[in-house]
Amino acid sequence: MTGSQHAPRDVVVHPDATVLAEAAAARLLTRLIDLQSHRSPLHVGLTGGTVGIATLRAVAASPVRDAVDWSGVHLWWGDERFVPDGHPDRNETQAREALIDALGEALPASNVHPIPALSDEVPTPEASAALYASALTEAGTPAFDILLLGMGPDGHVASLFPGHQALGAQYSLTVAVHESPKPPPLRVSLTFDAIRAAREVWVVAAGAEKAEAVASALGGASVSVTPAAGALGTERTLWLVDAAATAALSTAEAPAAPKTKDLWTAVDEYFAVLVPEDVALVDTRASAVHAGLPDIAVTPHQGKLLHLIAQAVGARRILEVGTLGGYSTVWLARALPADGSLVTLEISPEHATVATDSLVRAGLGDVASVLVGAAVETLDRLVADGTEPFDLVFIDADKESIPRYLEQTLELTHQGSLVIVDNVVRAGGVLDPHHPDARVQGIRTMVDLLTDNPRYDSTVIQTVGTKGYDGFALLRVL
Repeated sequence: MTGSQHAPRDVVVHPDATVLAEAAAARLLTRLIDLQSHRSPLHVGLTGGTVGIATLRAVAASPVRDAVDWSGVHLWWGDERFVPDGHPDRNETQAREALIDALGEALPASNVHPIPALSDEVPTPEASAALYASALTEAGTPAFDILLLGMGPDGHVASLFPGHQALGAQYSLTVAVHESPKPPPLRVSLTFDAIRAAREVWVVAAGAEKAEAVASALGGASVSVTPAAGALGTERTLWLVDAAATAALSTAEAPAAPKTKDLWTAVDEYFAVLVPEDVALVDTRASAVHAGLPDIAVTPHQGKLLHLIAQAVGARRILEVGTLGGYSTVWLARALPADGSLVTLEISPEHATVATDSLVRAGLGDVASVLVGAAVETLDRLVADGTEPFDLVFIDADKESIPRYLEQTLELTHQGSLVIVDNVVRAGGVLDPHHPDARVQGIRTMVDLLTDNPRYDSTVIQTVGTKGYDGFALLRVL
């Protein structure tokens, strides 16, 4: 394959090796969940090494791991030390201790495909390589959905070392490695043919001792000099590194900084360690995807902001206008005290069913109530019923109706209640008084309503992030 058939490298830098391993684990789990909404089974290639095994431990420790359908995941290895089964140097042995044993019955034994170990039946690395290639072929020679690769200080990946004859192996999936410059001398490795057929290749590297190799690989060095330079995926090539591993990158060699939305997304990913999603949140998001709901829910960072605001004001009763799949609902409901309650309004019966099921699975079925129907009508009914006032209102529904929602909200809140209105900047569209989008005009009418309003004290904060450029309005009832 030529370089033009592969994805360009994306580089994500983490502050240190510990954060790198935890972030890589979170990224892996999230990606598996996303991919399972599109295809199954998935094939994942694991790596050894300090950071590789630390990543697997972080996967095992994450509550999100249970949101992955492990029965639909097959595990393989990029390379292996040719030593007896159970030997502590084997990548498989370390992976079992770090992750596989912890998964238990969730991961069928038949889904684990170790490279055959040294034994009487498998006396040579050539025999092991042939058996492993046969296993890949019998599985349909799958292109790895994600192939994790560590990188050594010399720039090797898998067991493909600089200047070594194994680098030139062609027309095969595996290769036996003799006289490895790194002990033990006998190994089995995937070839570049197999590596470069992977959909996504993730190279993980940490430490100052890797800095020269990182700079060489990202600088376009020859594969014979720095094998990691040839580790490319057909759909994505991702380098996950810590700051120390980038020390040798000059300004000219360093990857260009991502622009605009790419930069915002990268920053969101960096701060994701502060907002880990547990099983219920991942399940709620995944259920919405499976049901075909539009991908317009708040991000984890935005959900956590809602959660913290609700806690900060001591909200006991929360009203949400616009449920969608219930993702923001989970964040809000979890901020409530033991005697708290949440009412969320959704116009679509199908969306309401998805959200209700997710809320029940999250253990919030007794806390959150989903009311189905047009929000304008439901709000009028709540007012007519003399509903107890709400302490916090989150409006994330049709923007055309926001002025009306705010008028109704005054009848359903008390002095000091907070109201948050999402998506009010519309990528700057609000500046255009003749904008053809009715949602933009709804926001402009909202601004007219709030200007010098004796009942609302308000501001608008612009935001950027994975969802692009927008913002939210924060109102306090006077």
